[in-house]
Amino acid sequence: MPSKTAPGLPDGLAYTDYAARSRATQQHILDAAVEALVEAGYAGASTLEIQRRAGVSRGRLLHQYPHRDALLVAAVQHIAAARVSATAERRRWPKDAGRRIDAAVAAMWGTYHEGYFWAATELWLAARYNEALREALKPGEQALGASIRAAVDEMFGPELAQHEDYVATRELLNTSMRGVALTYAFDPHDPDRDTHLPMWRGMARRALL
Repeated sequence: MPSKTAPGLPDGLAYTDYAARSRATQQHILDAAVEALVEAGYAGASTLEIQRRAGVSRGRLLHQYPHRDALLVAAVQHIAAARVSATAERRRWPKDAGRRIDAAVAAMWGTYHEGYFWAATELWLAARYNEALREALKPGEQALGASIRAAVDEMFGPELAQHEDYVATRELLNTSMRGVALTYAFDPHDPDRDTHLPMWRGMARRALL
């Protein structure tokens, strides 16, 4: 059976083709928005700059995302959730509990050196003075937080995640890592050699083993 074409679409362009192109365009726009936030900051991540980086027309950009702040929030939260989940899924985690803790802590720390962390930081800081942005961030941040916690749980594995001190350990690791990562804004260095990394591993081992 031939594919149906959507009313108003060019002849021969099937619904499936149109949907695939639309998804690809959306992903280009989201990637470009995060890139603009990381490289130009909140003030520099204008719709014109995002349009330029995405290589799309202004009409296409506004059709996908009519409001700049909604686009920026959607971009950071979508990419962060996808990439943190991918980090949890693509690795081969050690079976030994101690080695698994070490690997999970290192993987968590690595997520704080991805572009989406700095993009999110730009939004959080801008939200201090922008009520509309603050309101746009809240619901998505709650959902994103749940996705990140689920991904971290997968990194540690079901046995460690059932430990009575696991939730407290996970939250302490996340808040501590976030704070340390922010210092890289003015003091960048090799995160794999950060002196906090063995401290976090030791803390997690003492709490969970």
